[in-house]
Amino acid sequence: MRKISLETGFLEFKDSENLNRLTGFGSRMNLKRGFLFVSKVLGKHLPTRPSAMEKNFQELANLIKNRVDDKPTLIIGFAETATALGQGVFESLNLENSTYIHTTRYNSSKNRLIEFMEEHSHAPSHILYKPETDLDSIKNIILVDDEISTGKTTINIVAELKKIFPNVEKYSVVSMLNWSNLDIPDIDFYSLHSGSFEFRKKEYSVPKNLVSESKNPKNLDTIIPKNFGRFGVKKRLNLDFEKLLENIDTKGQILVVGTGEFMYPPYLLAKYLEEKGVDVYFQATTRSPINVDGIIESKLSFKDNYFEEIDNFLYNLVEFGYEKIILCYETKEIPKNFMLKTVLENEGFVVKEILF
Repeated sequence: MRKISLETGFLEFKDSENLNRLTGFGSRMNLKRGFLFVSKVLGKHLPTRPSAMEKNFQELANLIKNRVDDKPTLIIGFAETATALGQGVFESLNLENSTYIHTTRYNSSKNRLIEFMEEHSHAPSHILYKPETDLDSIKNIILVDDEISTGKTTINIVAELKKIFPNVEKYSVVSMLNWSNLDIPDIDFYSLHSGSFEFRKKEYSVPKNLVSESKNPKNLDTIIPKNFGRFGVKKRLNLDFEKLLENIDTKGQILVVGTGEFMYPPYLLAKYLEEKGVDVYFQATTRSPINVDGIIESKLSFKDNYFEEIDNFLYNLVEFGYEKIILCYETKEIPKNFMLKTVLENEGFVVKEILF
């Protein structure tokens, strides 16, 4: 057994080479759950090669590709960490009759399918909008997440989905890590690593003024007008990378940064650059409040770019000599108090911005 000492407690689990390939360990500013499995291949909290992310998408797709048929399939990713993960699995599976959609924490005038709570989360509220597809025709639903801890959220959302999709024949859950050890007759679980762990909590406090969810959520139709997965997509994303990179020098080591739930299109941009021979990494900003502890070695703090005054963070800008950082947005405009570009420039980085 391996024991990890964190600011919030002791994490103990059976170690393996595969587990260490997939994840490191950190601690949350969260009294409900003080530990965090920090993925090395997700492109969220740690800078990641796009090729490593693509390999991870394919490995997850391989777990299930021979277990789903050509019947109409809905694939669901979870905000904010697994929005790109779900879409990567969707594109890797390349099923002829499938739709991808991810949950979101942003309000829109679009019709809602369900709302549910991720009880342990710093930002528990999730919205799943109604995708533009024939709901009664759906036969397979695949849920994609980075980690299943207790499985409680999964059980809750499947119970809600069953009320809406009466004709679904199979529910599948695909994740990198699965600690739940659940055996449920009508849900199939697939993961790259499964096991159990124990967390012994220490006494710790968290900042009282931290804002992880909007107290007065606003309609963001005009702020995020495009649909990159939040309202359902049926096709691979097709982006004009040359136009997006117009007037941006791509020499030297580059970090491409997605913002919040907006991860997959910026990942594709980073992947395009890597295939062109550029020395590139990808990661995304997050509202997840994590301590500088364990594998997390540095943290930048700022307000979000969605006009909601949410505390956002960018982790582990250490040991890298980025020649340039490219910040990517789905938001139509950027709030005046979104200071990430300024913060990065004050750290000595050259920063470019792209509005998709």
